Amino acid sequence: MQTDRFNRLRKEILSDIFSKKKIKDTWRKIVREQLRNLDLKDLFDHYDLNYNLDDRAQAVRNDILSGNYQVSQPLIYRIEKKLGICRHLVIPQPIDALVLQVLVEYVAEEILNNQPSKNAFYSRDKNNVKLPHQLDNYNLSWRRQWKQLQKHIYNFQSQRELIAVTDLTNYYDSIYISELRKVFSSYAKIDEVLVDLLFKVIEGVSWKPDYLPYSEKGLPTTNLEGIRLLAHCFLFEMDSVLKERTDDSFTRWMDDIVFASDNRKDAIETLSAISDILKSRGLALNIAKTNIYNEEQGFFHFQIEANRYIDSIETVKKTDTIYNQTCKNLHSKFKQHLRDTSPKYWDKIAKRYITTYGKLNSKSLLYILPEVYINFPGLRQNLIYYLSTIGYTKQTAKAVLLILEKIDVFDDISLYQICLIVTDWQIPVNDESKKFLKELEQNITEFSKTRKIPSDFYCILWFKAKYNHPETLLDFIEKYQYIWQADTFLRRQVTAILSRLLITNNSSVFKLLNNQITSGVNNTVTLANQLYFFRNLTALDQKLNYYLFPPKMTKPYSLNRFLVLCSVLNSEVIRKNKDIQKKVLEYVKDPYFRKWLETQYNIS
Repeated sequence: MQTDRFNRLRKEILSDIFSKKKIKDTWRKIVREQLRNLDLKDLFDHYDLNYNLDDRAQAVRNDILSGNYQVSQPLIYRIEKKLGICRHLVIPQPIDALVLQVLVEYVAEEILNNQPSKNAFYSRDKNNVKLPHQLDNYNLSWRRQWKQLQKHIYNFQSQRELIAVTDLTNYYDSIYISELRKVFSSYAKIDEVLVDLLFKVIEGVSWKPDYLPYSEKGLPTTNLEGIRLLAHCFLFEMDSVLKERTDDSFTRWMDDIVFASDNRKDAIETLSAISDILKSRGLALNIAKTNIYNEEQGFFHFQIEANRYIDSIETVKKTDTIYNQTCKNLHSKFKQHLRDTSPKYWDKIAKRYITTYGKLNSKSLLYILPEVYINFPGLRQNLIYYLSTIGYTKQTAKAVLLILEKIDVFDDISLYQICLIVTDWQIPVNDESKKFLKELEQNITEFSKTRKIPSDFYCILWFKAKYNHPETLLDFIEKYQYIWQADTFLRRQVTAILSRLLITNNSSVFKLLNNQITSGVNNTVTLANQLYFFRNLTALDQKLNYYLFPPKMTKPYSLNRFLVLCSVLNSEVIRKNKDIQKKVLEYVKDPYFRKWLETQYNIS
């Protein structure tokens, strides 16, 4: 119910901020790409929202201005840090991510104008931040390199004898929301209704297990920019102290802090000062990760020598006479690097080594990849990128199967990362690949049967959506209807897969789709209706044409884009159009996608 206070004092400012144009621009320029880059992805690429953006933006505006906007249940998933210990991450529903970003876009400039120092960062997208390996010149003495590290990498105002490093203990989880609200409100002189709405979204997407009440402690951990900005501004007080005590010779990357000092006593006093500041807000420095380095120790922990070596070989090409020896040396040095994990920046250098294997297109890493993947969860994303770079081969397929054979899964994304890379690969249709795919499917199915959690079922859906025959796919969906219909996220993913099955004109498929329309689950209802709408198309409009056949197609056709294509090809008029058939074959090169195009849509 709207109160007189809302109508007279609050509605006007909301109307200005949540204009239809601002909502649409924020989705197109920021939120859509953010959602694409999250750990778990949507099988339909949220295209139903994108296609109907005019209507959805108006609906968001109406909800906000009527006072009826409610935050939807977010997706909560776990990612392993080490030894089975997991961090809980949050993916808000697209509309909630959009509302959050519109609010943050309005206040971001004012917040950042209050930032005490330009040496604190929260988003690589918005700051060109160098890394320790990006020294301009390694052909200097160690002493001069130490100074250059301070000046050119960390932007210190002056070079000092010592560098201190530290971070915060469980930073996001330790933030008291009431304290954050006070700090945020002091930096952004904005209307109260905007603060209320912003923190309503924060509360709505926070993890609240077992029907427990909202604890008002802990900022949701996510890669969305809006929440990172809130976490960033909460440390401005600490930045002020660091700036004053170090003469602005410090750098902060979210909760990772590096500062310079002339002597150990000054460094300790600075650490003590910022510790007191943090304690006043309920935060604490991570004692185990707090150290003070001199020049010699710094070169060890910043891994200057390893960085120097990697820089020297990154541009070697396969046609160079030193290529084979370079790959051999790289492999030897990486195995040696794995034996000593004590350097502060060990993991960053390990990731650089893995990236370099990919740049050199070296297959040597494949021999130890399963072991590294299992033992070092923090490197898994980089190993997946490496496998993506190398592509499908007999060796990469063997490495994936070995991982599945040996791994103990404690989180929600390790299996998905593997399924994602396998669906991204362009695998030929032959007996060898069929054997590999059959064995992989058996392995991930066994995980799902053993663990009985939605994330494992999600992995199977991704795999089957690309590699299963439509009849096999439909049998699976019908058999396990009791599983996916009990989870709103899975329900939407299955609805997306139905786009591949509508062409069969099977009454079971239409029954499933109609059930989703009557389910009452909003993001599933909109998707099911979209599939029916696309099925009745008579022509491709500009929006669809640009999405399905973009002028600059830099990557292979993805699975979620292919499912959108299938939903359009369900229209008889569209799939029989010779010009469209020609475009489809021009853009879609994946052997399995081509197989289904021929089998299901008679496009070959």
